[in-house]
Amino acid sequence: MSVNMHIRDLDEPTHEELVRRAEAAGMSLRAYVIDVLRRHASLPPLDTWLDEVRADPPLPSDGPDSVTLVAQGRRDSDPG
Repeated sequence: MSVNMHIRDLDEPTHEELVRRAEAAGMSLRAYVIDVLRRHASLPPLDTWLDEVRADPPLPSDGPDSVTLVAQGRRDSDPG
């Protein structure tokens, strides 16, 4: 079963951007907005996702840090 939804008081710049994105995707505005809403609704709420991330064990940190790796990469790619 589907329901109808009306959006009121949407500002013009947001509407124009949605129209641009729908056209770029080769979709009608209606189809594009439905797709955006479906994708958004399929994601977990932010607090749920953060709880899941926090529950993951920390990654090992026995290797070089990112600053060292970037510096090393720059030295290795320096032609001089």
